[in-house]
Amino acid sequence: MGSSQFNNWEPVLDPVNGRMQQEPRVFAHDASTITIGAVNTTAANEGISSLAKSGAGYPASATGAGTSVTPAGGSGLTVDITVESGTVVDVKVNNPGSGYSVGDVIKIIGGTIGQEATFTITNIDIPNSAKRGVCLYVGVGGDIEVELESGQTVTFKGVAAGSFMPVLAKRLISGQAAVGDILALY
Repeated sequence: MGSSQFNNWEPVLDPVNGRMQQEPRVFAHDASTITIGAVNTTAANEGISSLAKSGAGYPASATGAGTSVTPAGGSGLTVDITVESGTVVDVKVNNPGSGYSVGDVIKIIGGTIGQEATFTITNIDIPNSAKRGVCLYVGVGGDIEVELESGQTVTFKGVAAGSFMPVLAKRLISGQAAVGDILALY
């Protein structure tokens, strides 16, 4: 065995069920702020469905960055769209927003009223947690509700400020006093 056999980080992780020491996360190599209900742009489909309706009446000039959407429970989501012959043919998330739920139907503003293009939110998990959940750093204490890798939702009561939570979370459901108070540790 080479001396570097255990020093290479493997981005394609295998399951660890029943294998306690397979990929231990002793030290984080990255951290990012978690926003509750942000569209997970690292998901295979960028956290949104393909267009349910391609709409009508969109000007060719609508193609590009930052097209607004009509919120369905959340706010701040913007998309980049491609328009051909007045219809939207492609959608990419530009800003993931916050406060969305899986199943929210979103209308893209700028088309003929009543004929707007629509898509659905499909994933609001913590980014880059498709193969492995993340540990959490809690900057402001209180109750923290998360969905774990198993799919189980758990509320941790009275988490102290400045705590590290050694759980593998897929989604933060509640507990963030302000943006930036809870970090995902990778």
